[in-house]
Amino acid sequence: MEECVIRQLEEQLGYFDAIVQYLDVSGNLTLLKAQCEKYAKTKSLVYTFKLLIDPSDICEANAILGNLLLREPITATDVFKQVIYKAIQVLELLPETTSLSQVAVILRLSSLPVLPKLNMIENIRCLSRVHDARIFCSLTGVVTGLSDVSKYTLSARYYCTDEDCQGHHGNHFIRIHTPGASEAQTVRKDFKCSFCSLTLTEEKSSRTLSEKVVAEVIPEQIMSEIHSHSCKRSRGQAIPVYIRDDLTKLVEIGETYEIIGISRKDVLDDKIMLTLEANNIKKIKTEISASKLLKELPRNLLTIYKDRKSSPWSFVLTLAYLFGGEISPPGCHFSLKLAILLSLVSKKDTKTKPLHVLALGSDSEIISRLLQFGTRFKHSSTSLTAGQSLTGHVTVDRYNSSSYFVEGGLLHLSQRGVCNVGDIDRLKKSTKHSLQSALSGGKIVTDVAPKYTGSLPHHIEQRLKSRIWGYSNPTLSRKQSSKDSDVFVGACTGDIPKTLLDAFSLICFIDHGDITSNEMVEDQMVETTLVAALNYDIRDTDTTTQLPVSTEDFQQFVRFASQLRPKFRKEAETLIHNYYMTCRKTRSTSDCTDVPVNADQTLLSLAYSHAKLALRNEVTLNDALMAVKLYEEYLTNRFGYSTLNVQPIPHITASLLNYCIGPANDKQMQDFHRNLLRYCSLASGLEE
Repeated sequence: MEECVIRQLEEQLGYFDAIVQYLDVSGNLTLLKAQCEKYAKTKSLVYTFKLLIDPSDICEANAILGNLLLREPITATDVFKQVIYKAIQVLELLPETTSLSQVAVILRLSSLPVLPKLNMIENIRCLSRVHDARIFCSLTGVVTGLSDVSKYTLSARYYCTDEDCQGHHGNHFIRIHTPGASEAQTVRKDFKCSFCSLTLTEEKSSRTLSEKVVAEVIPEQIMSEIHSHSCKRSRGQAIPVYIRDDLTKLVEIGETYEIIGISRKDVLDDKIMLTLEANNIKKIKTEISASKLLKELPRNLLTIYKDRKSSPWSFVLTLAYLFGGEISPPGCHFSLKLAILLSLVSKKDTKTKPLHVLALGSDSEIISRLLQFGTRFKHSSTSLTAGQSLTGHVTVDRYNSSSYFVEGGLLHLSQRGVCNVGDIDRLKKSTKHSLQSALSGGKIVTDVAPKYTGSLPHHIEQRLKSRIWGYSNPTLSRKQSSKDSDVFVGACTGDIPKTLLDAFSLICFIDHGDITSNEMVEDQMVETTLVAALNYDIRDTDTTTQLPVSTEDFQQFVRFASQLRPKFRKEAETLIHNYYMTCRKTRSTSDCTDVPVNADQTLLSLAYSHAKLALRNEVTLNDALMAVKLYEEYLTNRFGYSTLNVQPIPHITASLLNYCIGPANDKQMQDFHRNLLRYCSLASGLEE
């Protein structure tokens, strides 16, 4: 018996020695001293010390201590607490009356060695395996819902009711929340005094509270299968995760996180629920370095790039010409394909924003298929279907932890991806209003009704990071398009309100071309559809081999181009700003203007995206020139006239190929540049 006790003491002393050495080497001892200096200035009941711990460093310094931390985290925390308390006493960092129960230690793990069959949470069933082990586990997934912020008891002070007992005075009985414990386990009425065995009483005035939220997280593997429409059956059940204290400010709906935590068991009414309590969370960056992706660029795309390098615009135009050739033949719906590519690589930045695209045309089937095809190129893309919400909705909190729970909408779940809302005309009035609010303000607004707050209604806002795509068929609208032969009559925009139209970055008018080109495109579409049907009948579905660039090639290219971060040249910004100011003046009347207020930022975003597609490190004057031309085409389509004599071309037929891509287009762009400079200078002179 004595040998067993001696062995335990030696083991504990070994832990103490290893912890002291680790605290000193890692710099945590210096941080402890700094924290104690802050506590010395203010009187506190509980002194909390948060240590950022790297398990790999501890395992390297002392394998036994590292094993204790990973296998028995609660015991390891208690050992760290004893060492820290002793260090505080020896160094006289806090008052002498400070007791061990007043010290709280939180070991925040910076990383965790992941073992797939042991501590990796891949689905809800894995929680039952790690719950019995009570070890640290790792969960990587997407937050799909979040409760309201609520309070929980961080610490509570108890005392003995017998005034003559030693437990009546001092701070001997302080209950501090431990990972995995519920509120009922932290605050109870059956604690006994260790001196006289009487029941302890809580001093409620000394209770300290902190914040917590409950997040629902779907594992990344299951989320990937949902986005990729995998045939593999998987249960997309969310895993509840309790997040406390300072970590509550780090979590947002729709973002992907790596969560290190400990499992816990909650009893809600007649149900037993296994959940996870977060020890640390870290946002996952889905971006891959451009240098790594450069090695994966397809050779056929690099060949086209080298061949078109002499022209500032030909490479991007060639990409748009070939994009989506499996759905719409090369050149057909050219303006929409170019807009989709520009939108895919667009990004929220200090000067730019994600490009939102709206397509207007009678061929809704092909337009819808092209937009759906474009969503393949972003991992977290979503498509609106019946019964789904764009901005999420509020329900009663099923975990009884707060007043309400917010279930994320499609705009939340498509962060950094694409949200395809489909046919705008089929959306409800309330959905259109939410869509316009998100586009105009750049925020996702979720309404919370008074019944959940007990007072006035309020809104929850989150920054919009996704791109929004949609389409409409204006020929089916109740508004009749003008039959006037006047060349200055714009295209019909259907029943969509002007405020919603102005909220979109770019509107593509598919039908607003000459009759001959439209008829040729229709013939091509019919031929392609028939050939595809015949190929399907003979089970020869490999139609992508006829195109010089496959869908997989485009996917790799979009991934690479999205990571580029070109810098704006001064002359590019100046050209865009001058065009914007001039356009606002010349297209204005006494009471309104045709040019939206956000056009300046849209132009910058177009130039930025064009530079990325052209694989440039700087946004040059040529990128700005293309952005101005594209926006002028949009204004010309919508309002029926161009102050720069621009003729929009929604489709590129065989007869227009040399004119739109190549040396002829370069000459046209140079002429457009001269006209643009003249236009801006004349407008400036007229104002003076």
